[in-house]
Amino acid sequence: MTVQKHFSSDYAAARAKFLAAARAAGAQTESIPHPLKGIAGEDLFTDLAWIGPRDAANVLVTVSGTHGIEGYYGSGCQVGWLDDGHAAALPAETAVLLIHASNPYGFSWGRRVNEDNIDINRNFIDFEAAPPPANPAYADVHPWLLPEQWSAAAAEDIRHRIAAYYGRVGEKAATAAIVGGQHSHPDGIFHGGTQPCWSHRTIRAIAGAYLQTARRICVVDFHTGLGPFGYSEMICRHPPGSLSLDLARRWFGDAVTSPAMGESASPIIAGNLRMGLVRFCPQATTVALNIEVGTLSSEEVRLSVIADNWLHLRGDVFSPLGQAIKAQIRAAFYPESEAWLNLCYPRAVEIQHQALVGLAAA
Repeated sequence: MTVQKHFSSDYAAARAKFLAAARAAGAQTESIPHPLKGIAGEDLFTDLAWIGPRDAANVLVTVSGTHGIEGYYGSGCQVGWLDDGHAAALPAETAVLLIHASNPYGFSWGRRVNEDNIDINRNFIDFEAAPPPANPAYADVHPWLLPEQWSAAAAEDIRHRIAAYYGRVGEKAATAAIVGGQHSHPDGIFHGGTQPCWSHRTIRAIAGAYLQTARRICVVDFHTGLGPFGYSEMICRHPPGSLSLDLARRWFGDAVTSPAMGESASPIIAGNLRMGLVRFCPQATTVALNIEVGTLSSEEVRLSVIADNWLHLRGDVFSPLGQAIKAQIRAAFYPESEAWLNLCYPRAVEIQHQALVGLAAA
């Protein structure tokens, strides 16, 4: 059978497959209910699977569905790792915590964002320590990123406006303004919110319950939508010169890029989930990365996010136009072709193996 057997067509099927694989692997499981329903009226959960001693010194944490629709890829990688028997050969003093669907609402509804239109990967900041980071340039672009109506002409107009904006201010400034994250426009794209969202509070509680005795942690967060088709970039947001960035490069080699050092097309962002786990586990040396798998062009991916934002604020998800937009964003973040899966799934397995080897050697 092909690797496609590990992947699912919707959130409910992915959840069932994950729980079945976790239990077959002998994992301890926990299901944390979300207060809202999914697109088909189904109950929503963030599900956990723990394998290994509860007092393990080393813990690999894998996370799927941070950007909900990207959960198709992440869930399949978690299910495959369990189904293929990798849990049976963990190093000594090592455990694995699999967090399935950290943003279950976005996973079910086919959105990157959550129930509050929040990009939870911009929400993991310490709101009590300081105000959210400002992005004043976003106000300049917001009006034409949320048109009154959606049509092919509206989409083409946005394409031209974005291209002109990039030409006027430069690639770095334009990327930071549009996709870097903003906390000023709740109806905008890449909105980080003004207080901890449900997923933020849930991940913090998980860290408190499962990770406080770990001395070394590696976090691998599964993402899609950036880079060449099928290529798995490993983005590391630890500060240049830090022990954690040094360990990441030792464990994973040249695949590791640092946005702070200008090595990635990803902008410098605040509030991502994996660095939130670093903050929640101060007792541990933590190496936090995300796997970012390329899909379509950055223009197509960005436009799908803009269209989906319009749809959920001003359109009808279940209309023909709504279904076309849902298909557009799904293709942008989950190509689901056998060729794409055969590129990114084996690499995800290899990365998890490298993480376990690195943890054991640290």
